[in-house]
Amino acid sequence: MDDTIVSAIEAALSDVVERPVPGIRSDMKLDRDFDLDSFMFVQFLLSLEDKVQGLRFDPTALGQTDFNSVGSLASYISAQVCAEAQ
Repeated sequence: MDDTIVSAIEAALSDVVERPVPGIRSDMKLDRDFDLDSFMFVQFLLSLEDKVQGLRFDPTALGQTDFNSVGSLASYISAQVCAEAQ
């Protein structure tokens, strides 16, 4: 996983769960390991948008099940940011 993206995910998660979440792994689940409900998940995505240049989520097209693991979310962000840069 890209260190910049991992740092952004850690920071956004910390914001939403209101505690530090260092050492996240790609196999961690956002709902199970961080106890994110649907409202917190939307807050998390909005926080990520603020932290990652060029990242925009379409909340009507995406749900928590689309990328519930940290690894799948990091891959999605990487693809979105790369596509935006081209």
